[in-house]
Amino acid sequence: MAGCNCKGKKQIMNNLNSPDHIQYAKDVYDRVIVPNTTHEFSNVDRVEIIGAYSTLYPASSSVPSIDDAISKIKEGIELFNVKYNRK
Repeated sequence: MAGCNCKGKKQIMNNLNSPDHIQYAKDVYDRVIVPNTTHEFSNVDRVEIIGAYSTLYPASSSVPSIDDAISKIKEGIELFNVKYNRK
């Protein structure tokens, strides 16, 4: 009988190892987040930021604040760059 061998532990799935997902998040970060402040984001910018967050963390059950989403996007990009030694 084949199984997942997860022994009842909840598996946390995210896309922090996916170059395509990280690249999308980096594009949103560079194009939307860096040139603006939190108060300057339009509704479309906010949707893009939350979309990038959701792309990196699809198993997240809650919608973060814009500041938390930005922080997690930046963290995900940095972790990917450190893990794969990119600049």
